[in-house]
Amino acid sequence: MSQTVVPAPVFIRSGPEAAPPPNRIQAAGQALRASFAGSPGRLRLIALGAVLSVVISALLGGWALQMRSSALDRAKASSEHLLRLQSVQTKLVEANAAATNSFLGDGLEPQEQRLDYITALRDASSELALASRYSQDDAETLGRANALLTRYAGYISSARANNRQGNTVGASYLQSASTLLRGETQEGRESEGIVPLLQARADASAQVQDDAFAQSENARWLLLVAAVIGIGGLGYAQLLVTRHSHRYVNIPAAVSTVGLVAVLASAAVVMSSAQSEASDVRFGPLERATELSDSRVAAFDAKAQESLTLIDRGSATDADEDWQDAYTEAVGSLDGLDYPDAKSALEQYGTAHEEVNDLDLRGQWDDAVDQAISSGEGSGNALFQSYDDQTRLSLDKQRTVALDRLGAANDSLLLIALLLLVIGVLCAAGAWWGISLRLDEYR
Repeated sequence: MSQTVVPAPVFIRSGPEAAPPPNRIQAAGQALRASFAGSPGRLRLIALGAVLSVVISALLGGWALQMRSSALDRAKASSEHLLRLQSVQTKLVEANAAATNSFLGDGLEPQEQRLDYITALRDASSELALASRYSQDDAETLGRANALLTRYAGYISSARANNRQGNTVGASYLQSASTLLRGETQEGRESEGIVPLLQARADASAQVQDDAFAQSENARWLLLVAAVIGIGGLGYAQLLVTRHSHRYVNIPAAVSTVGLVAVLASAAVVMSSAQSEASDVRFGPLERATELSDSRVAAFDAKAQESLTLIDRGSATDADEDWQDAYTEAVGSLDGLDYPDAKSALEQYGTAHEEVNDLDLRGQWDDAVDQAISSGEGSGNALFQSYDDQTRLSLDKQRTVALDRLGAANDSLLLIALLLLVIGVLCAAGAWWGISLRLDEYR
């Protein structure tokens, strides 16, 4: 016997269809809107704004401190590089002055001058190698300068060998060496000189130094923005909470505000102290070191010009332009610096040189040479040596002081930056906690 399976009845529902269950995104959106609805929702928004303002303030403040620290690091590095390049220039013109003055004597040059030349050239070559590591541009430019320095030493060796044998061609080698050093223009041709190449990189390093100091100064504006955002955000949040809860003091939020103000004030003091120290160094020992270097380069160039004029017999003039230009720059670089003894010695050397030039102009060349190579007390060489000794010691001192103080100015900046970030997180947590207390009253 068969059975018939009757399907279950299907009921057709009239009216509008039932809405499908909401998906997860819609549910999350509805929950989010609900959490920010009404007074509790507004309190949550205020708490979120307070936290964000404190976090942003801490990040910007830390960035400002790091910016100043990084800028001062670059300022120190560029200053050290600049001083090294100036030292190379000084040692090269010092070597050239020793070589040209010793050439005036017949036969073997004085052993002391020969040693001065060798020492100055060796030190210049060593420092030139160190300076070339500073950047790719320095490596390329100073590499060319080092190649020219090898040629320069070869010319000096040839001049010395010919001078010992009494060959007049030695003077031509000496003139070629000096031309190679200074990059002078001869017979319508401009030659690449060692000192101009060094000066080009020194100028570039000085520009980097100026940019670094400028960026260090600009970091204060970033810290000011951080303070406005953080303190202003917390203050405004507490004002809004007061309007909602009618309670004037929110202790956790108030403590957070005081903590943020304290750490930002500490950061401002440390930044100001670091910048003040950097500025003192920039316009103090660093500037004095640069002026002393400029004076020494020009002075040794003048000393070499004196010898070269005598070597090129009959070339002396009343104007004595090449020597006068270098000497004027050497004396002028000491103006405003508190080195009266060094300046007096240089000026006395200038008077001695004028006597040498006058003898040469009157045809008394032998007497002029004797006076130019004399090293007795009161001679031009003795006076110049006094200037050399005093400025060398002062320059070494100013370099050391400048670099040490620049390094010390940067010591505490990163530590305060880390402290600001930590305190900022704690203040953000305190602000959230304080507003949450008011939020609990609605539950």
